[in-house]
Amino acid sequence: MRELAYALAESAPLAEPSDLIIGQTTAVTVCVALMIWLGLLGRPGRPTLLWTLGFILALLGSYGSLASAAMGTDVLLHPVGIGITFGMPMLIWSGLRAMRGKRAYPWIGFAQSLVTVLILSFTTLDPAGFSIFQWLFLATAIGSALGAAEVLGGQFRGSRFATPLIAASAAMLLLATVGVAGSAVTVSSQYDLLFVRGAVMVSTIYILCATVSLLFLANRRQGANDVLDALDAFNPPPLMRAIVRERLLRAVTRHEQSWSFIDIRLDDALDLREATGEAAFATMVARFERILVAAVPAEVDLCRITPGHVTVFTSQPPAAVRELLRTVLNETAAVQEDAPTSLRTSASAGIVAVVPGVHTYETLLAEAAAAADQAQLQGGDRWSRAATPPPVR
Repeated sequence: MRELAYALAESAPLAEPSDLIIGQTTAVTVCVALMIWLGLLGRPGRPTLLWTLGFILALLGSYGSLASAAMGTDVLLHPVGIGITFGMPMLIWSGLRAMRGKRAYPWIGFAQSLVTVLILSFTTLDPAGFSIFQWLFLATAIGSALGAAEVLGGQFRGSRFATPLIAASAAMLLLATVGVAGSAVTVSSQYDLLFVRGAVMVSTIYILCATVSLLFLANRRQGANDVLDALDAFNPPPLMRAIVRERLLRAVTRHEQSWSFIDIRLDDALDLREATGEAAFATMVARFERILVAAVPAEVDLCRITPGHVTVFTSQPPAAVRELLRTVLNETAAVQEDAPTSLRTSASAGIVAVVPGVHTYETLLAEAAAAADQAQLQGGDRWSRAATPPPVR
């Protein structure tokens, strides 16, 4: 790459950052924010954690390249910072494996980034530097292909959510294959520079497509093909908010006073998750949700806030709700012979008697949560009722 650097030094200033790198940095920053907000915080777990770490690698690579460009280095001639991004596909693959309950290998992604940066640091000035970069990019493309293969089978089979990730992985693998094959046939400085530009562009497209696919995969029901299919017995929080608001408006018009809002959750859920592991905790959450679904009438609205934490909106008065909750709490605390852990499982709940015209979805959520917290402070495996505000006169 030394000859190419000298040839271009006279024709173009190197002190200004590349527009490609600025564009990539902007896109990656937005994608990282979305993955943390809608992925890691919205669906906390090992898969979303691994994906977030992969996006952070891409962010470090983008900002590293931007910093190098700001200091006067042409990152297309010396793509050392870009190499940090090369471990991202393997972390995405690891997260997909974790979501399917298979063994993940996240260390491969971190090792790939480290090795790539070290190799590029010592070879970007060598005559064979571009060829080495092309082979390293091919290794990255193979990692993206492994992720695409992961979403083509198992619980992801038939899901439309996987299409952007598969298409971007195919584009990356195609470019990498063409680059390696082309370098064996022709030696051209312009061709090499064009390949690095293409690699940056395709990597940016891959990051954008991965964000779309992974966020949908993290928030969908297994086997769902579209957004409507992703709904199970539990509404997502945004839909629950709309349902409660609409029904409160109708309750005001009809002067109905028999509605109840419930916050029910597993006791010590965080400790259970840490003590038993993700798989055992998921089994306990699934059993808790099955008990709740079987106990409530079909017209009752359920919302999954987080695993093991559910809100309920029903037209039943608090007196009837207490009988329902007694059944759910007793069955949750019942000892199971085939339980994944010997730890005792229990749940607590907070009940709010809804006053239409006074309560909003936000106030119901806050009051029910406070009542559930109070029940847990009293030892758990019980329910607590929030104070009823005065009706509108």
